[in-house]
Amino acid sequence: MGRQKTGDEFRASRRQVLRVGAAGLGALIAPAMIGVRRASAAAAPQETTIDRIKRTGVFNLGVRDADPPYGFLDNNKHVGFSTEIAERVHDRMENELKGTVKLNYVTVTSRTRIPLLLNGTIDMEAGATVITKDRVKVVDFSIPFFMTTSYLIVPADSPIKRVADLSGKRLGGPRGGLQEMLFTKKLQAQGTFRSPVRFIGFENPSEGFTALQGGSVDGYTNDGPLVYGLLKSTPDQSKWRVFDLGVDVSPQAFPIRQYSSSFATLINLTIVDLCEGGRWQELYQKYFVPAGLPKESDETLKFLVRMNSWSD
Repeated sequence: MGRQKTGDEFRASRRQVLRVGAAGLGALIAPAMIGVRRASAAAAPQETTIDRIKRTGVFNLGVRDADPPYGFLDNNKHVGFSTEIAERVHDRMENELKGTVKLNYVTVTSRTRIPLLLNGTIDMEAGATVITKDRVKVVDFSIPFFMTTSYLIVPADSPIKRVADLSGKRLGGPRGGLQEMLFTKKLQAQGTFRSPVRFIGFENPSEGFTALQGGSVDGYTNDGPLVYGLLKSTPDQSKWRVFDLGVDVSPQAFPIRQYSSSFATLINLTIVDLCEGGRWQELYQKYFVPAGLPKESDETLKFLVRMNSWSD
């Protein structure tokens, strides 16, 4: 019988980020702060994201349709933690522009989100995207709206019990996501594995879990809430084991095109209002708790909410 990770263990696994304090977390999210850094390096394009939305009257929002609890379809309606925050961004946009803006949902995946943002198909992506050094070279980010770690789901009787046990194994994960780089490059370069991990990318978590159930991969990794969502979706949870690999703590934010500081400000103030007004906690209860996360958000997330509650 597999043992599901307890709420206390889940919280403890993420408290490590608090050890660095506010300064350390500030260093983690520094790439998200937009404006002066890039504006001083190059002239802004002729049409900003806000100007484009004004001209077209359409806000093209990249959403996930199979990544609960961040974004998924429920009776053909786009819902989810990230999706609802993005919808509040749309509301604020209409108020500030003093007019109606059409909200156009465009389905994206971990592989297509950045290309569709860069080619103008979407104006913002609402998913589970982690800020990385490579990504900030091509896109900008809002302030973080969530913190996550990489979790692994394996059969209950699997010999894989720690990250080093993945040596030479077939590991499923999001195609083009953080975990692919983490397990095939970073950890490999650090000498974590005796032999390389064979990473197999999937467009969405359900495809990866299906492959795990069929024996095509030895384990599936993704952001903690997504992995817990997979466990919650199976009728016999005792057949599976979920655990924190203990290799990363990452801020998640909304990617947007570069040189869009006015748009970033609009997004950031929306997140701040949600954190200050208690709506962030309500969305956590609505989406993350049913996915298997603790009813009480952990200390890391509480710190994130406090950090996002700005002074007037």
